[in-house]
Amino acid sequence: MTMQNQPTRSVYRTNRAKLLTADAAPVSGITVQLASPEVIEMCGAAGLDFVWIDAEHGSFDLQTAVEMFRAADAQGITPLFRVPSLDAASIMRALDGGAMGVIVPNVSSAEQARAAVSFARYRADGVPGLRGACPSTRAARYLTDDWDGFVRWSNGHTTVWALIETLAGVENIDAILAVDGLDAIALGPFDLSHELGLRGQPFHPEVTGLLDRVVERANHHRVPVVASLFAAHPDGLAAERDHWLKRGVRIFSVGSDRALLSRSLRERAAVLAAAPGHAR
Repeated sequence: MTMQNQPTRSVYRTNRAKLLTADAAPVSGITVQLASPEVIEMCGAAGLDFVWIDAEHGSFDLQTAVEMFRAADAQGITPLFRVPSLDAASIMRALDGGAMGVIVPNVSSAEQARAAVSFARYRADGVPGLRGACPSTRAARYLTDDWDGFVRWSNGHTTVWALIETLAGVENIDAILAVDGLDAIALGPFDLSHELGLRGQPFHPEVTGLLDRVVERANHHRVPVVASLFAAHPDGLAAERDHWLKRGVRIFSVGSDRALLSRSLRERAAVLAAAPGHAR
């Protein structure tokens, strides 16, 4: 019995980030840096659309990341993988392991954006992809019945985001946005502020001015933008959200697991430290 004649088992999953983006509805996710499938499950239970699994700043390997992808699939939340760098092997292995998209840091030129897209796509139907073909991967359910159908689905539903976090990326933004197959750009205000010598000041007017220009150009090219929200409390978070909504942004990362846990622990510790008679 040939592979095409075997009973069909669905390998197709829903990329909530990509579908909701197409509908121009706000999409929300969170950056996950802790090596914990349980954190992924919590994010899904909270009703978020995607998890931004961060292998650039997180301390985990691909095997752990795959367990996090499994947790995301079980919860119906879309797993996106921030690769450590623009590297073909990192992108292909993450996608084969079940990531539904990649986030590529430090994209500063059209050539880099084009490479990222090609590493995430199979060569098919005129798409000049460079992704290696193997039907026995986890993404293809370990020996997909319909390889051609899987290739077409993967090419149409795999997300590629480019992080714009350098001055060169800002300067070359029009060329980057013109790259065919780039699904969105993500703003990196913290790294950009660092490069500008404004360390730790992502809301400095010089930083926000550059990012406003990036967003304006993205709107012109009709490429979605991903903005990270940094505020510690709901009112501030809503203000940041509204700032970007007015500029046409519809995809948001609402924080990181490390920051949220650390902040909550400090707030609780501070309450007890302020209690009468407390002594260290």
